[in-house]
Amino acid sequence: MSEICESIIDDYLSGILSRKDMEEGLTSIFHATHDSSSATLAYLQQLYTLDKLNDEQFKNLSKTVSEISIHTTLRGSQASTDISYFNEDKTLHVTDLSETPGKSDDMADQTVIIRTDTAKPVTDLNYRQSAQKNDDISLDDDITEESNPTSIPVPKAAKTKHENLGPGVTLKNRFVLLERLGQGGMGVVFKAKDLLKVEAKDKDPYVAIKVLTDAFKKYSGSFIALQREASKAQRLAHPNIATVYDFDRDGDTVFMTMEYLQGKPLNRLIKELAQKPLKTDQALHIIEQLCHGLAYAHEKKLIHSDFKPGNCFLLNDGSVKLLDFGIARASTVAGEENEKTMFDPGKLSAVTPAYATPEMFAGMNPDPRDDIYGLACVAYQLLAGGKHPYNKVAAPKIKELGIKPKAIKGLDRRQQRTLIKALTVNREDRIASVDKFLDGIRLKKSHSRQILLGALFIAIIGAGAGYKPFLKFREEQALYDKIDRIKAGDKALMIETIWSLDQVSKDQQQILSVGLRREIITFYRDRIKTVFRPKDGLYDYPQAIELLNQAKQHYPDSVALSSIEEQIKEQKDRLMTNLISLFNRYVKAKKLIKTESGEDLTTVLPLLKRVDPKHYLLKDSKLAELYLSESEKYLAQSDFVTATEYIQTGLKFFPDHPRLQSLDKQINAQKFR
Repeated sequence: MSEICESIIDDYLSGILSRKDMEEGLTSIFHATHDSSSATLAYLQQLYTLDKLNDEQFKNLSKTVSEISIHTTLRGSQASTDISYFNEDKTLHVTDLSETPGKSDDMADQTVIIRTDTAKPVTDLNYRQSAQKNDDISLDDDITEESNPTSIPVPKAAKTKHENLGPGVTLKNRFVLLERLGQGGMGVVFKAKDLLKVEAKDKDPYVAIKVLTDAFKKYSGSFIALQREASKAQRLAHPNIATVYDFDRDGDTVFMTMEYLQGKPLNRLIKELAQKPLKTDQALHIIEQLCHGLAYAHEKKLIHSDFKPGNCFLLNDGSVKLLDFGIARASTVAGEENEKTMFDPGKLSAVTPAYATPEMFAGMNPDPRDDIYGLACVAYQLLAGGKHPYNKVAAPKIKELGIKPKAIKGLDRRQQRTLIKALTVNREDRIASVDKFLDGIRLKKSHSRQILLGALFIAIIGAGAGYKPFLKFREEQALYDKIDRIKAGDKALMIETIWSLDQVSKDQQQILSVGLRREIITFYRDRIKTVFRPKDGLYDYPQAIELLNQAKQHYPDSVALSSIEEQIKEQKDRLMTNLISLFNRYVKAKKLIKTESGEDLTTVLPLLKRVDPKHYLLKDSKLAELYLSESEKYLAQSDFVTATEYIQTGLKFFPDHPRLQSLDKQINAQKFR
């Protein structure tokens, strides 16, 4: 829990959280684990020692943390609703699962909180490695794939409120909610129509939208938590992982947009297998796709930490996708197996008993082998007509009760050994990687044979459109390889890919724009900084806007691009205010021609023209007349040199002014007499 407290302090110091949000977040954590207060004070001492806090900040924050700690201790068990799950979740709940057969089936697939007062919370690997930093892009961030910079500041909520959010409500004047698909501890998921896609005559205008629940919105870091889920998922560009587009807010409603999937979750399919089992080939077809998606996530240093049938989705075209790589878990529709995630929004550890390892129950650090155990349980159910290898007994009780998985008919010895090894209760004895599991469980057949089996499988389940042709599959794999090379640092390939993005097919654009979302936005962000950065003497605002519009063609709903747009407009407005102030000062002082100090209109007007070529001051006839009158004054004094300088400077800014042109001709004529 100390990591969470440190993140709250960091977010407060960087301006992401207000003081009120910081205090609410710490209060929530201290309610759950009182030991976190001492760790937080130690962290403040560390920041102070490193000169990251001044004397006043250290004094005030230490006082605040101490007051919150005392307050939460006095309140005792009077915790908020969010923390009540934690307080009520005793170890007895876990150990009783195997002793009450009736409860086992109902509760084993339900994600529950485990005790965290003696162990670190279970979070995904990337979440720990990034020290809870966000992945949004700001104009001033220096971004690399590994850095995970702090996100843009959380925008203030507008006054708009959506009462009784549901079908018929429109978010951001764009997403029309059509149907409620499910709900979890953090979010409600809706099917929605994207009016922007409708306007573009897209044949598939539907998206899925996860909206923060009212209960979770009370948590001070809820906006950031959903953003982090979106940013983690956005890095996973793979055909067997559900695509997350973006996150946004409309008034008090915070939401995340994802691809809309048509089909059914595997928990529903598994429930149907008792009456209609899959053939071994059909089950292995699903398992192989699950392995591809999970192996890719592990390659990207992300651990699911809640792998279960409800987080796997079988599409109507026969493909399978993994869902929910963030902290939220959406439940299935009413009447199906309840896999609702219950957890403290302060990121308390959560597990699904039937698919969680003993190490997860113990609160140990996440490991890819935890996902492999869940994967093996799901694979066993698909191959064994829906039966769970351990009858859904929680992992800590399996060894005690001496339960062993039964052999599955239709598998050879190699496959049986692989499955049993992946189901091993002890982490050290478990298969170490998804690739090794797949290699041991799959059929040793040709690739063309697998495609035929896939087509057969689709026909049997009656699921529609047919499996992707092999050539298209190879095409997509080449795109994923290109994405990986770009993410590894191939800048030349990145530039080539971005400039040719409009020349590839719509499907290829989708894969590239999703897979390289962060890289493409960063590319345009960096190019904008090379043309418009006033503090470094770069003033080409029109070019910056043109680059921004190019980026928005690919990501019209990007929060990061909206933030960049706001920042450069703010910089432009601030710059224009200064330039106009200087303009008025120099006009009043009649500093119209070049001076030694450079404090004159000849330095201001070119900048005005670069920032805003159509600005009204650049067409102000009064200024042209001022140049004319000043030149005439010096001509009357026979100071032809100074008069000429006023005329030439005036013509530079007003080349079509007839009287300045005429006066210039007269002076030139006199020179040649």
